[in-house]
Amino acid sequence: MTNLLSAVLSVFSFIIIGYIIKKLNIIPHAISKKFDFISFNILLPIALVTNFWLIEFPNVLIYNLIFSFFGAGIMVFAIAFYISKNFYQFKTDDSALFGLGACFGNSVAFGIPLMYSILGPVNAMPYMILVLFHGIIHFTYTTLIIESYRNRSQPNILKLIKTIIGLAKNVVLFGMFIGLFLNYTNIPFPETLQNILKPVAKIALPAVLISLGIALGGFKIAQGISYSIILTGLKNFAHPLIAFILAKYIFLMSPLLVFTVVMAAALPCGSQTYYFSYRYNSLQSIISANIVISTFVSFFTLSALLLILPY
Repeated sequence: MTNLLSAVLSVFSFIIIGYIIKKLNIIPHAISKKFDFISFNILLPIALVTNFWLIEFPNVLIYNLIFSFFGAGIMVFAIAFYISKNFYQFKTDDSALFGLGACFGNSVAFGIPLMYSILGPVNAMPYMILVLFHGIIHFTYTTLIIESYRNRSQPNILKLIKTIIGLAKNVVLFGMFIGLFLNYTNIPFPETLQNILKPVAKIALPAVLISLGIALGGFKIAQGISYSIILTGLKNFAHPLIAFILAKYIFLMSPLLVFTVVMAAALPCGSQTYYFSYRYNSLQSIISANIVISTFVSFFTLSALLLILPY
């Protein structure tokens, strides 16, 4: 258990380093932007291609895994959507972003290093399946709700095309699909290429965590904090609770898969929710505050789950 908690601490330590770098302005903004680009668009895809190419996938009932995790996420989205629409009087597009902030976790920059540290590459593969569908599922219906509301006069086919183009630009999904293709087709991984890519893959995850810390350091929590507390409660507490009930009592999953689903659901709000709010010019102060608060709270909730959940 000490080793598991130290894994959580090591993940948070890289985030804290990035946060301090940003707050103290140790690195110029232009350099930090280049570091972010390299981390997310070069190092992380290389790590994903390498790991997915080499790994032997375990036997997992993928439908139960997906239904328990995404079923819980969609329920939380619906709850947040209802609260924002009926109690806060938000418009439909704003309510969709509020719902995304309640259900979309930091599955890549935070979750991948954490789950790899705790479970190792093989046992973390069920989690990587969730990551693969995470953006596809949550981004698709959120985008469709927003685009449908804002472009009510446009044909549905045009809105669908815009959604597909946006998903195709996601480099994380691209890296996973390439790795899956190479694995599935049994294309041999040349040893020379492995010697080059494996060291890159090892530094990718710490680099991504530092980038996440830098991003968190740029967010402000003074505005929209009351809304963010509601979002954090839904993301850090309601989401994993519902996921636990579905995984353990409805789908009767193994302890490892229950652990995977609940930990994935308990991850803090993902930073890509802020990019959505920026892209659609909506709830920026609320979403940014939620990311910071949710990430801080997750240190305690994730550590508690490590002590409670068997696997």
